[in-house]
Amino acid sequence: MKRLIAIILVVTAVLLSACNSSSSVNVAEAKSIADLKGAKIAAQTGTFHAEAMKQIEGNTADTYPEFSDMLTALKSGAIDGYIAEEPTALAVCPTDNTLDYLRLVNNTTGFTATEKQTGVAIAVKKGSDLVARINAVLAEISAETRYNLMLQMADISAGKSVTSLALSSEAPENPTGTLKIAMECAYEPYNWTDLNTPTIGAVPIYDQNGNVKEGQYANGYDVQIAQYVANKLGLKLEIYAYDWESLVPAVQSGAVDGIVAGMSPTPEREEQVDFTDMYYTSNLVVIYKKK
Repeated sequence: MKRLIAIILVVTAVLLSACNSSSSVNVAEAKSIADLKGAKIAAQTGTFHAEAMKQIEGNTADTYPEFSDMLTALKSGAIDGYIAEEPTALAVCPTDNTLDYLRLVNNTTGFTATEKQTGVAIAVKKGSDLVARINAVLAEISAETRYNLMLQMADISAGKSVTSLALSSEAPENPTGTLKIAMECAYEPYNWTDLNTPTIGAVPIYDQNGNVKEGQYANGYDVQIAQYVANKLGLKLEIYAYDWESLVPAVQSGAVDGIVAGMSPTPEREEQVDFTDMYYTSNLVVIYKKK
């Protein structure tokens, strides 16, 4: 009887392990999402990525609350890969030689998606006149400049040196007010936190009481867009760090003027805040672990 129980326990452990392991699909050889049939490709909870993962036939992967959770799952072999925007892959993969990503193109080799689903915009309070004013500034930034700036931010977040930025403008000598912007300061290369030593273009981070956080600086693509907008509007920029779930409430309450945080204008969010035009649009890709 003891021998039988032992065998049953071993078999159960093996079955559980199989249920939580990656598939036999070689993700590295995939040329399109059709080639990912049967693969376990995860996505972040509460994002369009979680809907996009359903486009992969036979995908049985779960969603995860944070990108760090998906990376842990990938490293452990629980999943074959996870969906991310290409800028995220540009920031993550160069710093880890065990990772790479499928260079998919939306609506061709990649996921079916609209510009709203893969683009990011600035969110402001309902009815704010900032939408029109910010749109006028964003219209000045060419697609080439946006792309080159994103490449630079990915390089900086990966520890590479950049001597000048693709997008810059003079700060107003006499600001007419303050532009308070909220972001996570933890979503490379869109936004992140420099500790003690600021990288090029970084700005101080304020706490929710309006005090500068000692030794903490915000940088990233979102920061540079926010800085450019503030300068062009003749305003002083202040960056505030918030948890993702607290960003929209912060705008609604008037604690901040806007959100620049790699946020897509989903229908649900459009009911809560107003959005500007897109300031970046990206392809969805799949990050995987090299064999």
